[in-house]
Amino acid sequence: MKDKIIFSINIIRFSSLTAIWAYTGIALYDFYHLSTLLVIVFYSLGFPILVTSHILAGHLTDRIGTKNTIIVSLFLTSIILFLGFFLTSGVCGIIILSIQAFLNSLYVTSSSTATGNLSFPSVKDLLLSFSRFSAGTNLGWVIGPIIGGLLYYYVGWKYILLLGSLGNLISIPIAYRLNNTENINNFNRKYLIRPSKYLMEIIIVQFIFAFVGSQILFGFTVYSTNILKISSLLIGYFISLNSLINALFQEPIGRHMTKLRLLSLKYMYILGSFIFSMSCLSILYFKNIVGLLIFIIFVSLGEIILNPIILSVSYIISFKYHNKEIGMAMGYTRMANGLGRAFSTSTVAYLFSIHSYELSFTLISLIGIIGLTTNRVIYISLEN
Repeated sequence: MKDKIIFSINIIRFSSLTAIWAYTGIALYDFYHLSTLLVIVFYSLGFPILVTSHILAGHLTDRIGTKNTIIVSLFLTSIILFLGFFLTSGVCGIIILSIQAFLNSLYVTSSSTATGNLSFPSVKDLLLSFSRFSAGTNLGWVIGPIIGGLLYYYVGWKYILLLGSLGNLISIPIAYRLNNTENINNFNRKYLIRPSKYLMEIIIVQFIFAFVGSQILFGFTVYSTNILKISSLLIGYFISLNSLINALFQEPIGRHMTKLRLLSLKYMYILGSFIFSMSCLSILYFKNIVGLLIFIIFVSLGEIILNPIILSVSYIISFKYHNKEIGMAMGYTRMANGLGRAFSTSTVAYLFSIHSYELSFTLISLIGIIGLTTNRVIYISLEN
């Protein structure tokens, strides 16, 4: 099936890029020798980049097609990271890494849209395809940080950038095997669309899903190291375990979900929402390695259940209510995911600064349970 092409690209691409992302924070100080102010500037650029890149990604996906947008993203990412091997000043580092983040949004939006195009209108095919999509991404997250760590230790940061360039370059011939789907009726040049009420509802779901899920890379890490005094090395193993669980079980569970009746699928979504949201409380209840292990297992299980359902419904809504602007609609939903992660980190960082650890994890759990289970768009879309 064509979705296995995107699965293969995700493994190669994310294996090379997560090697970069895992060590960017260290490289900003140790390799580029940036001041704290410039590091803050770099991360502050993330918000406007996130918004503008997903809007442009959606527009390009509709105008030139999914395959062409994927190839443009892969090619330009390969070029910019190759330049990063030679341009080693601090300012060049900020520019190169910011452009790479921008181009990543092009790939995420276009590849998500392409995955939906391959499987629609069957809900079951969508679930299986998006399960494979997520499994490929998570396999990349398992492999990439390990390779990145070895490269950073033995040969240095420049060669991690070279790996990222090579990974994207290798992916281009694979991407040529995809069909190019574009919205040929979309001759207008608008970059913004007026979201339908159903698109707004799935945007909220995407935001909340990311708001809760991002704690595995921030709240979980900070609380475990600073309060529970767990070693950072062990925390790294726990984070890798999350990616490994997702990579191993995403497709088998997704395949099981395709065999369920739609009513059972709705109940599974509710169950996944509770497991996913309540997992944060296990850290507070046990306050030891057992609690951390329970958190990782349950948040991973919740992600495995929810991710393909939410992505499938995002595509269904985009196709049904924005069929001339599917790419832009999908871009909005992917943008909401990124904003959810960013706002979650900021919110929890503030609550941690005033030592409200119990409040922060309780608040995240409540937002997840209420926001994910009460939003009607999931249930309506699965019915229709």
